[in-house]
Amino acid sequence: MTFKIYTFGCKVNAYESESLKERLLLRGLKESTTKEADVYFINTCAVTAEAERKDLQKVRSIARTYPNKPIYIMGCSSQIHKEYYLGLEGVKGVTGSSSKDSIEKLLDSKEEGVIDLVSSDSRHFTYQDTPTSQGEKNVRGYIKIQDGCNNFCSYCVVPFTRGNSRCRSHLSIIKECQDLLSSGIKELIIGGIDTGCYIDPDDSTYNLTSLLKDLINLNSSEYRIRVSSIEESQITDEYIKLFKEHPDRLCPQFHLPLQSGSQSVLSRMNRKYQLSDYINIVNKIRHEIPHASFSTDIILGFPGESEENFKETADFVKTIGFMRVHAFPYSERPFTMAARLKDPIPMRIRMDRTREIIKIAEKTAADYQASLKGQEATVLIEHKNKNGLYEGYSEHYLRFELESNENIVGQFIKIKL
Repeated sequence: MTFKIYTFGCKVNAYESESLKERLLLRGLKESTTKEADVYFINTCAVTAEAERKDLQKVRSIARTYPNKPIYIMGCSSQIHKEYYLGLEGVKGVTGSSSKDSIEKLLDSKEEGVIDLVSSDSRHFTYQDTPTSQGEKNVRGYIKIQDGCNNFCSYCVVPFTRGNSRCRSHLSIIKECQDLLSSGIKELIIGGIDTGCYIDPDDSTYNLTSLLKDLINLNSSEYRIRVSSIEESQITDEYIKLFKEHPDRLCPQFHLPLQSGSQSVLSRMNRKYQLSDYINIVNKIRHEIPHASFSTDIILGFPGESEENFKETADFVKTIGFMRVHAFPYSERPFTMAARLKDPIPMRIRMDRTREIIKIAEKTAADYQASLKGQEATVLIEHKNKNGLYEGYSEHYLRFELESNENIVGQFIKIKL
């Protein structure tokens, strides 16, 4: 029997799909090398209305192209909108953000009709440990350490789709990291939905910094660690010190979600910090780690965002000098407080502001890269691209293409900028 998995959304979804793939292979199934398969799994996303449209489009496309082939649905969209999927042609089973660790067992079911495994009690989910043995592009391995969120930012549906915040045992995390390193992985990417809130479920004194301390001493081989994202309020002096003291192990790239550079908009977003706090953390990191890079997420066109508010965001992006900005137009999401706010911004304006921030971010990215002139960077080569060049990322998450007569995939290459 062959299978095909389609994954939408974030790195956490990709990680969970990789785990499903490995479990299916252990059951004796084979991953299809074409679009046709005997069974399909769709891992859905609900972060925007456009994401959910793509989820449904893919399910309908498979059902239309390959009628009578079973389709199983999982993920964020099916958690909050299971009715979208239960009635679709070809769908045989639906789960949400629970039962992801065992969705493949639905293949053994003899039940008639569509199986509904979506739990509505998302605020009491328990952590489902789904370790993987393969990494991203065979050199980078994403490791999920936490799931869910308790922050309830007013624009975000994740607390409803992913459920309550819950963390994974550090012993399980360390074992997965050891296994990945043994398989040839050279970069461990530590992530989750709210990564910085990590606390070991069996030891309230063991936090993300504790975990990183253990991970930097796994073995003597050449590898490095990257933290996918962390909130400004979760960064401590001890955390910064660890990065300063271990530059060869810990990548000096800090993804600090911002969402808006306007304090009034941040307040309506129910974000838990002041812009002055954000600037202070950036300055503190730069003081200790002079060439650290900063990336962020920004939402444009939040309800009530005035032209002045937008200008404040644009100015803030320039002030920080981000290496990379993920900019998105605001999307109304069900269950969220923001969906009930008045004064919605027309989509045309949301898109215009998004494009303008992207343009500004391109300039700050170029300025940041220029500031590194004369410095040395270490590039982890991931693959050889279609142009015959070897491609990879530096510790600051800058992409480079290199020529080589030898196969250098999986190697750390030092270059002068």
